[in-house]
Amino acid sequence: MINIMPSKRMGMYYLEHCRIAKVDEKITYSQANKKATQFFSLPVANTNVILMGSGTSITQAAMRLMSEHGVMLASVGGGGTPLFLASQSEYRENKYFFAYLEKWQNIKKRMQMARDFQQYRMDFVENQWKRLGIKKENEILQANDYFENQLPKAKNVQSLMGYEGDYTKKLYAIMRSKLALKDFIRVAGKKDEGDLFNSYLDHANYLAYGLASVALWVLGLPHQLAVSHGATRRGAFVFDVADIIKDGIILPVAMIAAKEGIPRNKMRKKCIHELQQSKALDYLFTKLKQVIQE
Repeated sequence: MINIMPSKRMGMYYLEHCRIAKVDEKITYSQANKKATQFFSLPVANTNVILMGSGTSITQAAMRLMSEHGVMLASVGGGGTPLFLASQSEYRENKYFFAYLEKWQNIKKRMQMARDFQQYRMDFVENQWKRLGIKKENEILQANDYFENQLPKAKNVQSLMGYEGDYTKKLYAIMRSKLALKDFIRVAGKKDEGDLFNSYLDHANYLAYGLASVALWVLGLPHQLAVSHGATRRGAFVFDVADIIKDGIILPVAMIAAKEGIPRNKMRKKCIHELQQSKALDYLFTKLKQVIQE
């Protein structure tokens, strides 16, 4: 069996209107048209997550093979969002869970982890916006300096999230200036497909949530044990982790795609490409292990 570390894998696939099956120790998916049925192979050993959209079925043999290779299988809605359910395994390694739980139960240590996540987020934004050629280095550094100076002042999660909101607004202001968007206002969950900016941001954010889910799943960390987002939300830890990479890639790529009028499917492919180029998943694994083991 080929064993590629999850943090080094490249595969994240969204499939719809097809049948996924195991054929000769390989995973294939087939799609039928008027003339014939076409079969395609998936590199299961180099895959992290498969998102099954509308009209998709899968055989038990295929699910078993994916489980052996540590592939997360998720059921999602049309276009890849939202995520309804995902596979779980009882054979995840537990050393990270116990180390994380020990820190999470200590309120001071939990608060420090929340600050560390935000620092990782700022570092990722600075590096990736430079790589993407945003050319707003001074503004980005000013936003990061502001947030970095506020982190020690945050004595509880509520104050931390207040500073986090200010930082996010500064990032949107930078992109609004770059793209000359006078009237843009970020409204999450806005049900208006004509508003490409908010629609693309909402849609593409699920890619970051998917990678965060994979990182937590592989390390055996429960989605309930959040450090920043609401403790009453079962998946809140996913949002904590996704925030580390979301603004660095999704925010600029989705907004630029909306400005240029790029179709939704091409925008999604562009986001996936940049997530891969940035080694976002590798970054999440590294930083999660770092914050747990320090």
